[in-house]
Amino acid sequence: MKKNIFFLILFLVISIGAKAQASAEYLSFSIDQLVAKADSLVGKKVEVIGLVVHMCGVDGQKMKLKSPSGAILKIVPNNPKDSFDSELKKQLVSVQGIVEVKRIKKAYIDRMEKEGTLLCHIDQSPCKDKPWVNNKIETGADVEIVKKDIAKLRKIMADSGKNYINSICVHATKVCLLNN
Repeated sequence: MKKNIFFLILFLVISIGAKAQASAEYLSFSIDQLVAKADSLVGKKVEVIGLVVHMCGVDGQKMKLKSPSGAILKIVPNNPKDSFDSELKKQLVSVQGIVEVKRIKKAYIDRMEKEGTLLCHIDQSPCKDKPWVNNKIETGADVEIVKKDIAKLRKIMADSGKNYINSICVHATKVCLLNN
């Protein structure tokens, strides 16, 4: 009996130690902290907790986390063949992954405005949801949406004093649902 208890305790200690070591590989940040420090975290392993406020309805390969202050973080699967479970939408999640930063430059925004391109709500790339895009074009709603989205991007750029906006993405190696 003592032997079984000893092995059980040993197993628990090893398991807890392995979990702590795995978590220690990842730097933990709030969304706001990650967004503020993104340029210095490119290529680093991070862990962040946030609410999934939007998910790509086309292929489930993009989701958007939003902080209480409004900071946005794009999450994509580390493996491009994977997609996220649609049940994650409107849920609190923990994400572990690798940071990438892309710059949305003024020239890109100018081109999207000139072309009248409807943009993805997650990363400002052209929207892939063709039925939604076609519906907005057919109803004429696309013009106002493009104007509003471009104005928002220009305001962000003006407020930052830079000629670009950082689009921050975490390539998720692990996503865990927290509020179950």
